[in-house]
Amino acid sequence: MGTKIYLSSTGAPVDPEHARISVFDRGFLYGDSVYETMRTAGGQPVELDRHLARLHRSAAGIGLGIPWDDAVLGDAISMTHRAADNDESYVRVIVTRGVGPLMLDPRRSEDPSLVIIVQPLVVPTEDAYRRGLAVVIVGLTKTHGGLMDPAIKSGNYLGSILALRQAIAEGGDDAIMCTAAGEIAEGATSNVFFVRDGALRTPDLQAGLLAGITREIVCELATELGLPVQTARVWPDELRCADEVFLTSSVRGIMPVARLDGRAVGTGQQGPVTASLRARYDAYIAAYGRLAPPETAG
Repeated sequence: MGTKIYLSSTGAPVDPEHARISVFDRGFLYGDSVYETMRTAGGQPVELDRHLARLHRSAAGIGLGIPWDDAVLGDAISMTHRAADNDESYVRVIVTRGVGPLMLDPRRSEDPSLVIIVQPLVVPTEDAYRRGLAVVIVGLTKTHGGLMDPAIKSGNYLGSILALRQAIAEGGDDAIMCTAAGEIAEGATSNVFFVRDGALRTPDLQAGLLAGITREIVCELATELGLPVQTARVWPDELRCADEVFLTSSVRGIMPVARLDGRAVGTGQQGPVTASLRARYDAYIAAYGRLAPPETAG
């Protein structure tokens, strides 16, 4: 088991110590890049089509043309996963605008770079899911000032880093960010759900948040379970009064929140709706893995 990195400049996976990218790459200099993070199940990337579709939308949002089609990207991911020889992998696909001079003008860089990082998949322990997270609502958002469309998953993540830094300073494990108007938007690297009066609620995309792939899947699974799903404007006090709160992301899946702003959420443990959804999500991942073609299983 190990880490391998695919570079478009080499066309093959290499060990991390041999992975080189120019200091003049705009992804490094300016965060001028887009990316996707996913996990494998049965050796194949979970919901690859949805992730690549969002990658293309993000790229289009910053005027970045991706010269590789989905078949090439999929083959590069599979090749790198096999080279890493992991049972299951964490996969990050990054496309930068490429190398250019020290100036902002994007027209001076016309050769995008592709980087695919594959590492052994590490998910929280079952005990960690049962304990849940301590989360802090912070007054920060990745889109402060409205300069970046929140639907774009770009390499510029300083807003989330500052939010997480504040949450940790206040004794939390993770952060939930608000909009400029004070509404709940999203977690530092996740989407937010909560349960109140038997209904599952999540902030509407119009609040200014990333349309998470796992968020979308959880909404679908909840509907299959007959659980009403509501999207609406959500305010911090609503979240603080919730019966259950959880975060969703591609690697952690459904992560319960046990404490919010220093106070217990519900009983202070994983709630029944969260537990039911987690069981359904785990079954979805297991079934997804069983669908993996033999030649891509790692």
